[in-house]
Amino acid sequence: MLTIRRPSLLSRAVSTPPQTPTSPHHEPMLTKGDADINILTPPLSPRQSRSSSDIPNLVETMASPMDQLVPDGFRSPPDSAKHQDEVNLDKSAIGVLICPFDTELVSDDRGHNQMFGSGAWSNVFKAAAVESAARANPMGVLTPPASPVFSIPVLVAVKKPARADAKPILRNEAAILSHLNHLESSRGHVVPFYGIIESDSSLVLGAIPLSLEDHIRRSALVATQTLTTTNMSRPVIGSTNTWLDLTCRLTSALNWLHERADVVHGDIKPSNFLLEPCGTLGDDEFPFRPLFIDFSSSHRATSSDDEIPPGTLSAVTREYTAPELLKSSVLRDPKLTATKASDVFSMAITLLVAATGNTMVYDGPVFRRQAMATQGWQVIGFVRSGASGSRVPRQGVVERALDRAVLKHDMGRITAPDWLRQIEEMQKGEPTKSF
Repeated sequence: MLTIRRPSLLSRAVSTPPQTPTSPHHEPMLTKGDADINILTPPLSPRQSRSSSDIPNLVETMASPMDQLVPDGFRSPPDSAKHQDEVNLDKSAIGVLICPFDTELVSDDRGHNQMFGSGAWSNVFKAAAVESAARANPMGVLTPPASPVFSIPVLVAVKKPARADAKPILRNEAAILSHLNHLESSRGHVVPFYGIIESDSSLVLGAIPLSLEDHIRRSALVATQTLTTTNMSRPVIGSTNTWLDLTCRLTSALNWLHERADVVHGDIKPSNFLLEPCGTLGDDEFPFRPLFIDFSSSHRATSSDDEIPPGTLSAVTREYTAPELLKSSVLRDPKLTATKASDVFSMAITLLVAATGNTMVYDGPVFRRQAMATQGWQVIGFVRSGASGSRVPRQGVVERALDRAVLKHDMGRITAPDWLRQIEEMQKGEPTKSF
């Protein structure tokens, strides 16, 4: 009887070429269904995020352009005709991206995990990205590696839930980020999102070390040290034209978020923008591209109440929150959420702070500031009477750019598209002559 001997595993690996690797678009492991949203207990008191002490040292580590760090194929190719279809896709159709690589938290000299910042729901850690063993050699045999789908970044930011009831919040944020990154124009407005770590609901994001809040604080310090009668009426971030360029960039980003992505951010403030350096610019141009981060209070404008985690307004910073959301009846209702109109108000406060340099918005103790926030439609007058009031002259560029954005929500507050058009018209003139 003739016995047929089967070749050994090693012989098969050497003699048979490997199969052509399949596209990651067809890997079921990359997407998952919507996460169950449980009833949450809102935090006792909101806290502002704080920056890492070693942020300036991190800029030197970001050698490769951020555009090379975003997975290829995760965003649709440019096609303006697909705009409406993109907006109408629901979260279950897109799925939630699962991070395709492993991460290792980076420790300091004392063995403590290094942090980029913290908030009411989460802590953000500095981490190194490492290729997972499963992706490095998925078959466990001697075959050449598959062609890389994307470049693994050197550094990433890992956003971990700070408490057990924060996991539904972060899973909802992962769904929002997956939806945003599905739009081909997201790279210019949103921090890169690499996916969720399912084991603990952590989010893996691009590591961009400088926030708008950090930049404003540093600029305010320099402005204070170099104060003269000539520059005392200028925004702290630079010339009036520089501030107006930042205003155009931020209103353009807000218009994209509302009109293209159909998303309400819910917690706009300087610490929720990261700044990515731009290329060669003119003297009066803002030197950074602002990117949205922290979508823990966000929702799709078309989402039903069941799709939005309760208590999203419990972690906002009151000084930047629209006054209609600071009513006791609103704060007591966990189902109420931010709106596009409240986003416009918060963006106006963010830009006002970029002019004055006061990240607390108002002068005085916390209780006084929060009381003034409930009358937020008077914010320009309140700020003008404060220590930095000279930087908001009457009928100057700052006031004219922001006055309609801080109106009461039922008194004709401007929308993001109209606001962007107004700022673009102001840029065509000579704003410095208004002072």
